[in-house]
Amino acid sequence: MSARRIVIIFLTTIVLGALTFLMTRAGMLPPRLDHVIYAVLTVVAGVYLIRSIANTLRRAFQPVVGGQAVGASLLVQVVGYTVIAILVMSLVGIPPEAALAGGTVTGLVLGFGAQATIANILAGLIILASRPFKIGDRIAILSASIPFQIAFLPPYKFFSRDYYLPAYTGVVKEMGLMYTIMVTDDGLTIRYPNSLIIAGSAVANYSESYERTKKIRYEFPLELEPSKVLAVLSEKLRDIGVNVTEPVIEEQGDKNSYIVSVLATSEKPSDWPQVKTAILEKFIATHRELTAKT
Repeated sequence: MSARRIVIIFLTTIVLGALTFLMTRAGMLPPRLDHVIYAVLTVVAGVYLIRSIANTLRRAFQPVVGGQAVGASLLVQVVGYTVIAILVMSLVGIPPEAALAGGTVTGLVLGFGAQATIANILAGLIILASRPFKIGDRIAILSASIPFQIAFLPPYKFFSRDYYLPAYTGVVKEMGLMYTIMVTDDGLTIRYPNSLIIAGSAVANYSESYERTKKIRYEFPLELEPSKVLAVLSEKLRDIGVNVTEPVIEEQGDKNSYIVSVLATSEKPSDWPQVKTAILEKFIATHRELTAKT
């Protein structure tokens, strides 16, 4: 619907409403006919207004959420038509209390029946408008409402001073009105309800704050002499072609191992998988070499 047509419809509605008011004051209209005219004008103008808002909303969000934008458009129309129905009932002589009661009952039925759906859609609109993350960002979602299996962490985490985030980390694949879809680092696809993200979660966006320096750790058994591990590993890391610090013994992993770590620097986020792979290869080569000599 064009903007010009909308303006013409609303101007016509205002003019007809004003003429009805003047003719009613002059006694030119039969009793109650003015209420019927007002009700018809309310329906015509209201329907066009609601359709215009719904279509604008659908066009605005369809490039982002695809076909799910139709759901938001439908929600706007349902709410808008309900309001129009209450106004029309009041204009044609139904007592306001009865009209409001009917609207209240309808609202309660719709509210309780579609509470989760409406909450997700509203939360989805907030996420799409505020943009805390976007498709392709690597994020971590921390929430007490989302079960996180701490037992799946490496054993040394239970003996480590190094913090861990009880969160699911991955890349945002899709942002919809109902769900945000993320692919975790393990390749698992998870659909998060948008209301859960807005109301009960903290989101860490790693794509917005790129860490140039990261710690890489490796667990060595106590049977290997720590001084020999550091010496051999340091020698192997010299020709790696990556900016990396000297290895240090960080802490004891458990009663049978200790943790050796280095700090590596990468200028580009896309280089991190190759950097980490190259360093871990040196860790593993050191481990195998010294194990073979014992």
